[in-house]
Amino acid sequence: MISRFMNYKSPQIRGGSVGNANVNQSSQSFTPQQASPATNTPAAPQASPQMGQMGGSDAAAYIRDLMKLPKNLNEFIYMLQKNLTQMQFNRMYEMANRRALSQTQAQILAQLQGLSTSELQTALKTQLSSQLTATLKTLQINSNGMINLADIANLIQANGKDAVTKLIQSMAGMAKQGVADLSAMKETAKLINASIALASPENPQQTLKTLLLLYLPWLPLAEGSGFDLEIQSSENGEENDCILVVTISTINFGNVTATLILETSNSVHVNIECSEKFPKEELLSRIEGDEKHYSMQSVVSFETKSTPPERPEGEQTKAKINMSATNEINPYLLLMAHTIIRHTVIIDNNASGGVLSHIDEQ
Repeated sequence: MISRFMNYKSPQIRGGSVGNANVNQSSQSFTPQQASPATNTPAAPQASPQMGQMGGSDAAAYIRDLMKLPKNLNEFIYMLQKNLTQMQFNRMYEMANRRALSQTQAQILAQLQGLSTSELQTALKTQLSSQLTATLKTLQINSNGMINLADIANLIQANGKDAVTKLIQSMAGMAKQGVADLSAMKETAKLINASIALASPENPQQTLKTLLLLYLPWLPLAEGSGFDLEIQSSENGEENDCILVVTISTINFGNVTATLILETSNSVHVNIECSEKFPKEELLSRIEGDEKHYSMQSVVSFETKSTPPERPEGEQTKAKINMSATNEINPYLLLMAHTIIRHTVIIDNNASGGVLSHIDEQ
């Protein structure tokens, strides 16, 4: 049981982003039972005592794997709309990319003359992985297919309970083998249980919070992680499914408030209010990088505050989303909210470490 996850890496087949929104398909109701690991999905990765040595992003990816959730939020939305399991998703795109690879194999082989068999196999595998990633960046999201948060809650609860069961079974087996330190696995089970507890079909705000936390590149569900997320109904009492207000209390730049307005099915207007010292061009470059993957059109404008930024209480980065009390959300509003939170927090963390500009590879 203590085998291939000694140094965990998320599967290469799941990586990348989403593309074209112009797809003609009807929005289907997602059935959590069909996506549950208990049906048509491979066994969850076995836990390892070395998990405690993983970085935050690796540990977050490991938990998503245990819960049979795809690597990226955009893949999650695509699978949700298509009513696919993780295994069906992987098989579909692996087969599609193998067919596509044959069209370029002649050129590749011509460039690899003189290489040994093992080197040739490695090169071809690298090419296949690259094409898989490229295809994942052109997934067709149905921009009119609203995301039902009750369905997401049921999915998280079903897959989370199955993941905890597998962890318990693994711990029992490892204990029989004489492994004494199971603290990392217990912590993983605790984080998954936190996801199960937060997600609720009757509470769309808590469900959205759980989903976003699972897709941030760290583990904010853990206490003392230095980040907190709050989602609440609109304070003014007006219900509008086309508007989200995201406020992030940063350590170095004070409050950053983004108002997201859905203008068309895949076009979002974003107005960001921030301090003068906030690196606006850095955030804009990051947003534009994500837009290319989502085939999303947006207009981003900034309003600069002249007042000096205040540091959040307890030196902890916080994010708050105001949304309507609806149980549905447009996929592009969801993706844009996730993009702004993720990149603003990364920029803030970089600034704390003295890094002024760092554009993630897209």
